[in-house]
Amino acid sequence: MTDTWPMTDGGTSVQMQGTRPRIETHPLFGGVRIVDPIEGSQFTLLTPSSVEPTDADTDQFYFPVDTAATICTTEIETPYLVDIWIRDTEGNLVAQSTNEESIDVPPGRYNLEVSSAQMKLYLAIDGGVSVESRDDRMYLAFDQTSCVTVGVRSLHEQPAATITTTDDPEDLMTAISAFGSALKTTTCERSFPTLRGHPPLLERGAELSIPESLDIPDTGIRIVVPPEHEYIYPIASLAYYLGATVEPGPEPCLYADGVPFSLTADGDFESTVARVLKQVFLLDCVTRTEGYYTVDLHEREVVEEQVDLDFAELYEQSVAEQVRAYLSIPYEKIEDAVPRWKLTADVIPESGHAETLPFLANDLAVIRCPSCADIESRSVHGGATTVEDFFGSSSGTARGGLTRATRSASDEERPFEEHVFRPPEADSIEQAYVGEGVPLGASKMTVEAFNRRLSYSPSENARTSVVVVCNEQEMADENTVSEIYGTREWLDFDITIRNNLKTDELADLLATDADFFHYIGHVDDDGIRCADGWLDCRDLEEVNVSAFLLNACKSYEQGNALVKNGAIGGIVTVADLLNKTATKLGQTLAHLLDGGFSLFTALEILEKRSIIGNHYLIVGDGNTQVVESRTGSPYLAKVSKIRDCFGVQFEFYPSKNYSIGSMVIPKIKKESPKYLAGNRTEEYVLSEYDLEEFLMTHGFPVEFDDTIYWSMDLLAHLSD
Repeated sequence: MTDTWPMTDGGTSVQMQGTRPRIETHPLFGGVRIVDPIEGSQFTLLTPSSVEPTDADTDQFYFPVDTAATICTTEIETPYLVDIWIRDTEGNLVAQSTNEESIDVPPGRYNLEVSSAQMKLYLAIDGGVSVESRDDRMYLAFDQTSCVTVGVRSLHEQPAATITTTDDPEDLMTAISAFGSALKTTTCERSFPTLRGHPPLLERGAELSIPESLDIPDTGIRIVVPPEHEYIYPIASLAYYLGATVEPGPEPCLYADGVPFSLTADGDFESTVARVLKQVFLLDCVTRTEGYYTVDLHEREVVEEQVDLDFAELYEQSVAEQVRAYLSIPYEKIEDAVPRWKLTADVIPESGHAETLPFLANDLAVIRCPSCADIESRSVHGGATTVEDFFGSSSGTARGGLTRATRSASDEERPFEEHVFRPPEADSIEQAYVGEGVPLGASKMTVEAFNRRLSYSPSENARTSVVVVCNEQEMADENTVSEIYGTREWLDFDITIRNNLKTDELADLLATDADFFHYIGHVDDDGIRCADGWLDCRDLEEVNVSAFLLNACKSYEQGNALVKNGAIGGIVTVADLLNKTATKLGQTLAHLLDGGFSLFTALEILEKRSIIGNHYLIVGDGNTQVVESRTGSPYLAKVSKIRDCFGVQFEFYPSKNYSIGSMVIPKIKKESPKYLAGNRTEEYVLSEYDLEEFLMTHGFPVEFDDTIYWSMDLLAHLSD
C-alpha cells in the first residue's frame, strides 16, 4: 500500500505510572484481575490455581502495551466467549478462533490477542497453544511452557495537542485540516475505532496557532466549501476521517487526487456529506477484511452482491484511490449494508460552538447546522405535563397528598427557564444538540461537558460504585434497583443504599466519588426534597458523582446543575411522572445500565418503543456508561413466535470502547458471520429449548410482543 501500516493496532497510549492498567492476583478466584483505573474497567483471566503476577518486559509484544506481567500457569480460562487471534512475532496471522472454533498451533513464539470490550489484551508465549470453547467460555492450554506473559493497553485516549483558532472561518478551516493528525494509520484500518486517535482540541484565541508536534498527513484529499460556519461544521467528521485539508471555495466539493465529487449531489449539502462519510466508512470496513483481520463479515457479503469491486486490489491502494473507487458506486447499491450511525449532532453555527467539533469528529458524528429560527419554530408550547401510558397503565393510589400518584411535590405547573423544543428527526442511535434550549430526545452538549469526559478522574480501586437514594417512603418499591445493579459476574460492585437523607448528607454524598447516583423522590423549584428541606444543586460547590438518574418530576434544572458543577452526564425529566410508571422505568433503566448500555442507548431503547415518550432526556454526556458490556457492543434481542419455534434477531449498539467500526458476533450459533456494530443481524430460528438455554446465558434486554423484558424475566413469562 502507499500508506504503510504502523506497528500498532491502537496507538501508544501514554499513561502516568499511577494510572497504568494493573495486573493483580484476583482476590476471589484463581487467576488475575486486570484493572484499567482511568476507564474504571476490569477483566478476569482464570487459572486452575492462584498465581502471583510479576512485572515483565513490554517489548515481548508486537502491538504496544502499557503494562505486562508474567504468570506461571499452563491453562487460562476466559469468563465468557471471546475471539482469539494468534500471530507470530512479526504480526502475521497464524490462526484464529472467531466462531468458537478449536485451534492448535505447534510450539513457537506467539502473541495471542484476546478480544475484550474493556481493554486491548494480549498474551505472549513461547510454546504450543490449544484453544477450545466449553460451557460458554474459552479454554487455552499451553504446551512446553509453564509461564505466560499478559500485556494490556488502556483504550483511554487523550488529544495530543490543542489548536488555537480565531473566529475567522478560514482559520477554522486550517485548524480542522489538522484533525487528521490523530489518525494512527491512513489505511482502511482507520475504520477500527482503536486506530482513530482523538482529534486535537480547539480553543478560540487572537491568532491561529497549530503546534508543530502535530504530524498532519498528506492523503491527497481536499474538501472545498464556502468559508461560512454552516458549511464548515458539517464537514468536520469527514475531514478528520479522510485526513483531508479544508479550503475555501464557492461550491462544496471533495477532491481525491484532483478528481472532483460534488458535495451537493444529493440536492442538499448536509445530507450529501453524511452520505459520503457513511459510504467511504462502510467500504473501508469491507476492504480491511483483506488485512490483519480476515473475518467473515456480513456487510461484505451484502456489498459484493451489489458491486463489482476487487477488495484485495483496493486494499493495496492509497486512500485517495480508494475514495475514488468507493464514490463511483451509487449509494443506493450499498445503503442496506451501512450500519445505523451512532450520532447525529445539531450544532447552532456560531463561533463559540467550534470547540465542540473535535469531540463530534471523534465520534464520526453526522453534523447538521439548524438555524436559531428553525429551533424556535420547533418549540414545544405547553406540552404534556404527565406521563400516563409508558407501561400501559395510569392507575395508582394517591401519594404525597396528590390526587394522582405522581412524583411532583406540587401540582402547580412549573415553567422552565429555557424553551423546550424537538430537534429535527435523525436516523442515528444518538442525537446531541449544541446551543440554547432544552432538546427533547437529544443530549444537550457543551464544551464543558465534553472536556469533563477527558478529565475523568481515575478510580482508586477496581470496584464500580453505585449509590441509590430514596427520600420518599411511598416510593420505596423502586429501591429494588439496588438488587439489579452489581449482578454482573466477574465485576466488583460497591452498592450503597441511603434513605431519607438530610440536605447536608445528600450534599456530602454528591461530593464523593461514585460511578452512578440513582435518586428516587421529589424535585421542585427549590431543589431535591430531603428529610429536613430542599437541596438546590445549583448551590453546590462540588459534584463528583460521574453519572446519575434523577427519577422525579421535572428534574431537568437540578440535573443540569449537577452537570454544571462536576457530573459527566445524567438522565432527567421534563414532565410529571406517575409513581408506578417511574418505578417500572427506574428498574428497567437499572437493568440496561448494569448491562453495559450508555445513558443514551438505554433511553433510546425505551423511547423508540413508546414506553416513555420524550419525557426523559439526557443532560451532559449521554455516552457515559456505568460498566462495559460483557459482549463488547450491548444488544437488544428481538424475539418473535414462529409456529412451534422462535425467531431471534439482534440489534447491536456501539458503546464508548466499542464504537462505530467495531465488529460483533451473536453468540447464538457457531457458524455466524461478524457484523458491524450498529447493524441488525439476520433472524435465527430456535426451538423453545434452545431459546431458554440462550436466555439463561446472561442478562440482556429482549423485545417480545412489543414489550421490553430482561432475559430472565422473559424466561419466566414464557414458562407461565
